[in-house]
Amino acid sequence: MAEAGWITGVARGAGGTRNFKLWMPRTLEKDKAWPLVLVLHGCTHDAADMAEISGMNEVAEANRFLVVYPEQSRLANLMKCWNWFHPKHQARDAGEPSILAAVVTQVCSAHNVDLDRVYVVGVSAGGAMASILAATYPDLFAAAAVFAGAEFKAATSVSEGLTAMEKGGPDPVQQGQLALEAMRNGLACKLRRRMPVIVFHGTADARVSLINAEQTITQWSKTNACLASEHSESEFALTEKIIDGEVPGGYRYKRHLYLEADARLLMEKWIVQGLGHAWSGSPKPSKYGDPKGPNASTEIWRFFCEAGTSVAPSLISPNLLQPGPSERSA
Repeated sequence: MAEAGWITGVARGAGGTRNFKLWMPRTLEKDKAWPLVLVLHGCTHDAADMAEISGMNEVAEANRFLVVYPEQSRLANLMKCWNWFHPKHQARDAGEPSILAAVVTQVCSAHNVDLDRVYVVGVSAGGAMASILAATYPDLFAAAAVFAGAEFKAATSVSEGLTAMEKGGPDPVQQGQLALEAMRNGLACKLRRRMPVIVFHGTADARVSLINAEQTITQWSKTNACLASEHSESEFALTEKIIDGEVPGGYRYKRHLYLEADARLLMEKWIVQGLGHAWSGSPKPSKYGDPKGPNASTEIWRFFCEAGTSVAPSLISPNLLQPGPSERSA
C-alpha cells in the first residue's frame, strides 16, 4: 500500500490531460477495497483549496476512503472553471468528462478501490460537471453530490450558462430524459437501477440561484423514473419528507428526503438558510467556506453510504409525507 498523504498524478483522456492529487488516509485497512470520492473544485481553485474548504480529507480519515481532486487548467478555462456549459464537455468519451473518467480509472488501476463504491462530488462549476459525469459515466459513479451546481446540460454556451446561474436552466423534466439518453452507453457496460443524488444549496447564494437546486432534484427524479421504466417498474414514485434543523450557533436548514415506495432513500436536498456561495460546514471561515452551516462533507458521505437502503419506519410518518417531484412532473 502507498504511504499515507498526498500523491500527485496526471491523467489523460480523449479530451486531453489534467493534474490531480489523491489523498491516502492513514486509517486505510490494507486487506479491504476502499471507496473512492472524486471531488471537483469550483472556479479559481485547485486541489489544496478544495480539500481545505471542504474538510473532505478529515471525513476520509474517519471513514477510510480515498479522495481524488482533479485540477482544471487555466489553458482550458482562464478562471479554472470546469466547462460544464460547453457541448463538447457534456458527452461520454469526449472533453473534460473523458479526462475526469480517466482520473478515476487511473486511481482504480493503481490502488485497491471498491469499484461499486466510487462517487462524484462537485461545487459550483464542479457541481454542474458532477451532474454531467453522473449521466455520462453511470458505470463509474454509484452516486453524486451537487453543491450549488446545476442540472444535466443546464446550458450549451457561455451566455446560457450565465442565464442558468441566475434563472435556472431548461425544463428539468426534459433534461431528465436527456440524461437517460446520455447514460445508455454507460448502462451497456454496467447495469444500474437508480442514480442517487444529494443536493446542497444556500438561500443567500448570490452567484448560483436557488432554483438550480430544485431543478437538479426534479431532473434526477425524472431520470430515475425513466430508469425505473426501463426496468419495467410501472409503480415508481417518490415521497418527500422535510426535516427542519439548526446548527447550534449557526444556520437553520431544511433537509428534504426523497423516498421510494419501499422506503429506500434515493435523493436528498439540503437548503441552508443564510448560506451564501460557500461550502457548508467548512472547517474554518473563508470566502468560499462557512462553518455555520451543517457539515456538507459528513452528510454527503453519510448519504453515499445510506442511499438505496430503507429508512426506518419511525422516520416516515404518513402525515409528514408530501408528493415528490416525480409525482408532480408525471
